[in-house]
Amino acid sequence: MGTIAAGLSAFLPLLAPQEPAPAAPVAAPAEIVLAAELDPVPLSAFGLGPGGVEPAAAGRRPAALCWTETGCTTPGGVQIECLGAGVKLTFPSERELLIAPDGFLHLRGGGVAGPFAAGLELRLGDGAAVRVQLSQAQRHRLRSVEVAHGDRAIELWRRGRRVQQHARVGFWGGVRLCCCGDGGDLYRAIALGPLITLERVLVPGGRESATPATRLVVLTRPMLAALAELPRQHRTPDPDLRAAIAAVGLVADRADMILPPGAELQRAEPDQLRWVLRGGYELELALEGDRAPRLSLFAGQSLRPMVEWAIAGNPAAFLNNPHASDPGASRWRGNGVPLVFTVPEFQVRDALFEQPRALGAIRALVERRPVVGRARPSPGR
Repeated sequence: MGTIAAGLSAFLPLLAPQEPAPAAPVAAPAEIVLAAELDPVPLSAFGLGPGGVEPAAAGRRPAALCWTETGCTTPGGVQIECLGAGVKLTFPSERELLIAPDGFLHLRGGGVAGPFAAGLELRLGDGAAVRVQLSQAQRHRLRSVEVAHGDRAIELWRRGRRVQQHARVGFWGGVRLCCCGDGGDLYRAIALGPLITLERVLVPGGRESATPATRLVVLTRPMLAALAELPRQHRTPDPDLRAAIAAVGLVADRADMILPPGAELQRAEPDQLRWVLRGGYELELALEGDRAPRLSLFAGQSLRPMVEWAIAGNPAAFLNNPHASDPGASRWRGNGVPLVFTVPEFQVRDALFEQPRALGAIRALVERRPVVGRARPSPGR
């Protein structure tokens, strides 16, 4: 522990509070964005910045992890050092982050989060993952440090000493955080099917108003693939059902316009999780009722959705039954179309009680009730 204390003392000047520069007024950050990526999903798709890494450039960005005297450098230029004070990450943006042996995260400037008693994984903007395992009972709390990128992994630390060894890219069952912004905006990512919830864990002082406390990322590709399959599942002479199928087909044909990648959505109503899309459509997230949580697509201000995606458990797309109001009629027509399984590394894990946490983050958006800054477009516009 003497070595740890000495190393942490050496790092303390980096953690000393600094006077933040005056921040210019900024608009409230969006609470939901659309992304078209599947696996792996780059952190830049979250709309929260590049993560403080260097942009890709031919001849300038290394293709793999590179050893250094005290650790390694990732392809995006993040320096990872194993010190007595813990594991230090220095980003090309000059942001510095320390994972201390007691499980706390420290930002230069005084920001602290944790503790993460068993350790954690940090996802970086260049696709690398830093895995730090901590021990509660051993003399050396810092048990191991591994860095993975693609199909390659290296071990930097094992039980009190530095090592330089190749490792196998294995399963990580612990807490996972994503380094966004300049590397110092840390979010916990948990996915419910194609919906990723991002809960802010740590942010540099002065940036609280510029970063959302919660952000939702909708991965549209699996949803649209199921949407395109729905018309092929239904063959019927019923005119109402044929009209509903035709409307779904029209949405599938115009998907790039209605659900464009990178779009930041605004609320349609301040007290509902319902957002305005292009072309007179709206997207709603329901936390109650059949197969909740569900994402629902509406034509304008309609009270009944055209199609719904059940996103928990076994995600699937369902065509709304135009005769649902008839006695004994079901909510949906048919058995639904399964969604392609995506982002397995972010999916909820029961052992960490992540589903209640993700749903809690979503419910927090309902309570915030942002001011709606624009009127709804009329349907068909």
